[in-house]
Amino acid sequence: MNTIIENNESDLEEKIVTSFDSTGGRVKKKDADTRKRQANQNSSLSKADRKKIARKAAKTKKRDVAGQRKTQKKRKKALKKRDQAGY
Repeated sequence: MNTIIENNESDLEEKIVTSFDSTGGRVKKKDADTRKRQANQNSSLSKADRKKIARKAAKTKKRDVAGQRKTQKKRKKALKKRDQAGY
């Protein structure tokens, strides 16, 4: 019986990872699996409605060329900082 409890506790470990924000600053946060496990449901929409909204958002995002350029520049800058930090 004790082995089952011990196994469950080891599965629920919270991993803290170092991440970088857009300015290259370091941020410590929980890993994706931990955040996913602890997340609250934040939408009462059906799956079909969420997909419909996502398709519309993707089309809108494609039209914003200037925004894409700005985002790419910001991303490259952050990746450069990340590389300099040795990650």
